[in-house]
Amino acid sequence: MRRLASIALASSLAACATPTPAPPASAQPPAAAAEAAPTEPRPGGSLLTVEQVLGLETVADVALSPDREAVAFVRRTPASALEGPAGSRSVIGVVPTGGGPVRSVPTPGPSAHAPAWSPDGERLAFLSRLSDASRTQVYAVPRDGGEPEALTGPSVDVHAFAWSPDGERLAYLADRERTEAEIRAEHDGQDWHEGDVHGTPHRLWVLTLRTGDAQALSPRDLHVMAMQWAPDGERLAIQASARADVDATMMYADVFTLPAAGGSPTRLCEHHGKLGAMAWSPRGDRLAFLGAADLHDPTAGVLHVVPAAGGVATQLTADHLGTGQWISWVADDAVLVLANQGTRTALLRVSLDGCTTALGPTGPVCHQADASADGSTFVCAGETPLHPAEIFAGPPGPEQTRLTHHNPGLHDTPLGERSIARWTAADGLEIEGVLTRPVGYAAGTRYPLAVLVHGGPEGISLNGWNTRASSPVQLFAARGYVVLEPNYRGSQGRGVAFGKADQGDLGGREFDDVLAGIDHLVAEGLVDPARVGMGGWSYGGYFSALAATRHSSRFRAAMVGAAITNWISFTGTTEIEHENSLVHWNLWPYEHHALVWERSPMAHTQGSTTATLIVHGADDARVPPGQGKELYRALRHAGAPTQLVLYPREGHGLHERPHQLDFTRRYLDWFDTHVKG
Repeated sequence: MRRLASIALASSLAACATPTPAPPASAQPPAAAAEAAPTEPRPGGSLLTVEQVLGLETVADVALSPDREAVAFVRRTPASALEGPAGSRSVIGVVPTGGGPVRSVPTPGPSAHAPAWSPDGERLAFLSRLSDASRTQVYAVPRDGGEPEALTGPSVDVHAFAWSPDGERLAYLADRERTEAEIRAEHDGQDWHEGDVHGTPHRLWVLTLRTGDAQALSPRDLHVMAMQWAPDGERLAIQASARADVDATMMYADVFTLPAAGGSPTRLCEHHGKLGAMAWSPRGDRLAFLGAADLHDPTAGVLHVVPAAGGVATQLTADHLGTGQWISWVADDAVLVLANQGTRTALLRVSLDGCTTALGPTGPVCHQADASADGSTFVCAGETPLHPAEIFAGPPGPEQTRLTHHNPGLHDTPLGERSIARWTAADGLEIEGVLTRPVGYAAGTRYPLAVLVHGGPEGISLNGWNTRASSPVQLFAARGYVVLEPNYRGSQGRGVAFGKADQGDLGGREFDDVLAGIDHLVAEGLVDPARVGMGGWSYGGYFSALAATRHSSRFRAAMVGAAITNWISFTGTTEIEHENSLVHWNLWPYEHHALVWERSPMAHTQGSTTATLIVHGADDARVPPGQGKELYRALRHAGAPTQLVLYPREGHGLHERPHQLDFTRRYLDWFDTHVKG
């Protein structure tokens, strides 16, 4: 079984003599065209509600059993209104790949995740904790039923684990335990920190299951983020950084190998920038990993292959017009890649000679996948425009069978029709986005427009189920809005060059891409140019803050969520100073004060008339809440209608159900009041 990959049969993959990157957007349907998504007949039931959206269940963490007969997965169930400020609950289920009822797996606590089958398929392990006061540990249950047994027992949290190939050992990542000196210093009040950013280092351990002995493999001064066993079980590949803070893990991690019996880590290759999934070749003579093309690449979407003994990593997909997400070897000389491509997910077969064969889009939009060792059975946590992620299984290819149905109420709920819209930017670049028409759409009518912008900027809007508390797409459609989710330059899904196309120009041509999309919908007769609002979180919130200030004449309302509003003060307070400066701006803001201030919403607040709702998590370290406070006070001074809401205990997003309910209702009502008028 190979995790973190979606796999196609090697025998069914066509060979190619030269690399064949995915067709550019211009080879798709013509600019300004709309490509309709497939839909199913839907009875005229009640319109979608906020409570229904927050009650939706979804699946993740798929794991195919070694005999290909069952799929273990995590079912995420939102907390009920009776559970107060709790977040979602995750429980583990098992469903036959041929279809059938879902069996629940007993867990020691109310929530569990990360299921993984033992190599012989006789046990299923997962992460769980007994209560909120206990530590997360690895547990296992027999396949045919029984009570969960704790496999690990350190006094700190376990974050990830992996069975050894022979099933006799378990590698796991756990918080680094404090020394006696650190405990004594805290007791004496001598617990100050040097520097302004910190994290909890994770250490790699290997547990011998027969004896219960655990050995720490990685040094205390190395923060380990990920690990993979080599096929012979003699060593592991790890991704690690010298520090545990966010900037270090995102930008300055390396790939190492480490003997499973103990020893010093050896850096495998020179690599600069972000890192993603990794996988050993079947013979263990090479390691493949997803990573950045260079230090300034905003994503870890390029396939690299390096000899297991170390050396130069070869980039095999740097010119491909997509962004890799998961990988797996399908032969000794070929890797299969699941990539975000345009507004869909697609499969690629990449040979070591650089030949890239496009296998076409997956059926649903796949966020996670697994497959049998021979590649004949493929499973996926996939979503469509009609439902959140469910389990799909079958032979590799787009014809997958849906195995789970967790939200039956959606079948009777009218939804807005989704399609792909394409338009041409001012400089001739083709841009695309996901378009949702209002429920009950009538041709020839101009509707209010809600522009919902993804974050990143290296995020992406895919043509799946995008409706959630922070992005209520179908809730807007139910209230009579057209919704546009634009993939402006800087988004992933169209290769390295497109992902870098906004560098040094944040808030410039990338924002113009969105304005051109609005103009296109106006020219098509679909939306009313006098009734437009924009909303987004993080970098999407930055866009919304620009809409409310620099472009106020174009937007009647904005929802500014966890947004950068002042590039100077943001750079000095965020936990991602290096990541933002290296892969987004590709310059240091302190050295280009005039440019970054001109691109700050705070520089354009005077004269704003846009009604602006500003929301922020009170404990946000990624974009500190002072960014929202600055904008609120400036807009209030300018006389623009504005409201600031801070949610306690929340970081860079909202997780507690009461907060989600309040925000989503507030967001929709704000637009109804100020966009519709």
